[in-house]
Amino acid sequence: MLQHVALFFHLVAFAAYVGAGFAQQRLMAMSAATGLAAEVRNAYEQLAARILTRIELPAIFGSMLSGALFLVHDTGYLHQPTWFHPKMLCVVLLAVLSHLEMFNALRLVRARAAGGAEADLAKRKQRHAVFGGIGALLVLVLLVLVAFVRTA
Repeated sequence: MLQHVALFFHLVAFAAYVGAGFAQQRLMAMSAATGLAAEVRNAYEQLAARILTRIELPAIFGSMLSGALFLVHDTGYLHQPTWFHPKMLCVVLLAVLSHLEMFNALRLVRARAAGGAEADLAKRKQRHAVFGGIGALLVLVLLVLVAFVRTA
């Protein structure tokens, strides 16, 4: 029963993580559109930062916690280095990346409120897009590891 509950929360947390990642990346990209009203642009940036802090980061931690429940139930996962260890590496890298995205988004919001230079804000948005690309690649690698390498 514990394994089923852990799997449920693992999948829900992963879905929330991916959904939040997509949403905050889209909002940050939409905030860079030309001709956008300042209030709308600011709202997009603030919402992206909030999604990171309130959904994406808790979701990755929820995924890690439920994954720990799998290990408590069956330590045999630790003896599957072909897929499990690379998956754990992907999860750790995604957690680090989410933190970097959060810090970048919060600094962007603070700089915008302080009247920061538009060129600096644009660089932060470019950096955010790069983080999003790396995150998408890591999620893809994680899915390949679980769907194909694990079952091979």
